[in-house]
Amino acid sequence: MRSIWALAGKDLTVTRRSPTFLAITVLVPLVFVGLYALLVQVSATSPVAIAQEGTGPHSQRMVQVLKDMSSVDGEFFEIRTTDPDEARRMFDDGEIGAVLTIPADFDRSVEAGRPVSVPLQVFNINSDGTKNFQLRAEHAVRQFAADGGGSLATVKETSAFSEDMRITVYLGTGLLMFAILYASMVNTGTLVAREWEERTAKPLVLSPVGNAPFVLGKWLAAAVQTVVSMVGVLLGLAWLLDYPVSGLGWNSLLAMVVLFAYGAGFGALIGVALRKSLPMIPICVVLAVTHFFVSGYESYLRGFAHGGAVEGLWQATHWAPMGLLTDQMRFEVSGLKTVSLDWSAMGWTLAAAAALTTLAVLRMRRALSFSQGQ
Repeated sequence: MRSIWALAGKDLTVTRRSPTFLAITVLVPLVFVGLYALLVQVSATSPVAIAQEGTGPHSQRMVQVLKDMSSVDGEFFEIRTTDPDEARRMFDDGEIGAVLTIPADFDRSVEAGRPVSVPLQVFNINSDGTKNFQLRAEHAVRQFAADGGGSLATVKETSAFSEDMRITVYLGTGLLMFAILYASMVNTGTLVAREWEERTAKPLVLSPVGNAPFVLGKWLAAAVQTVVSMVGVLLGLAWLLDYPVSGLGWNSLLAMVVLFAYGAGFGALIGVALRKSLPMIPICVVLAVTHFFVSGYESYLRGFAHGGAVEGLWQATHWAPMGLLTDQMRFEVSGLKTVSLDWSAMGWTLAAAAALTTLAVLRMRRALSFSQGQ
């Protein structure tokens, strides 16, 4: 134990004096959090205008339906104006992406029992944005009909959970998984690679006490640094995405520990293979982003899994145990269902961590055996 504490203490002292890589493990995840925070806001609420030509009670109720539509993530529409001339001017000037028109004969059609419609004019430069406008406008017409405004077909929905999971919770948990893996990879990998850069690797690895103190010492120092990184990332999630950090409990904490072990195993292997700190950063980003898509983005990939590479990537989400651990955290923080520990996922993830660490040790000894001095 004395050797483990000594190695960990030495690494933490070096990191305190040169915290560049530790800062990177906070800044890179926060860049992704900030990006998704922007996307979430854009996808949740769309600025539109209503050209309200009808002035009767049915037209007023249609406008109110459009104003009231919302999800757990926010209002569907931010209605900038209901004046017809101003609405079309704003659309022509590019201030809004869509105009919904309530025609002058809207009330007469409803009272006469004729089919009613809400014309939609869209600046369709983005097909996904256009789809959102279309679906929300159709939802508004169905809602109007369900309230007695016309004879339209309605949809009866049955949900898997009592309420929808907020997109910020879904994406935020995936980003948290990404941050844990990235921080553990970079922190462990740079600590290992630093021994080659400082030409101290050979005496440490060939020490009579064996490889265990070397590996455990690096893991211990990396764990402390990763905790520091996670504090910064969680603060960023809470601030930028309104992520309910207080909802993370013991099941989530255990999942984080297992994910750290997996990332640390990857980091140790990369550090031994490269033996340089700087090239690790882009490699760890690629690995962490890949894990984010496979283990934290499944419901989005499912919508695109109709051929090509995306379908293969989506299929991989079914066997990756890290995704089940992400869901374990996701459901606990959302409170949508009772969470139990997924022992199988934790076991497979720890087995992968052990395999990666074993490969790192073997590669480390081989690298020392065939080098001059280091």
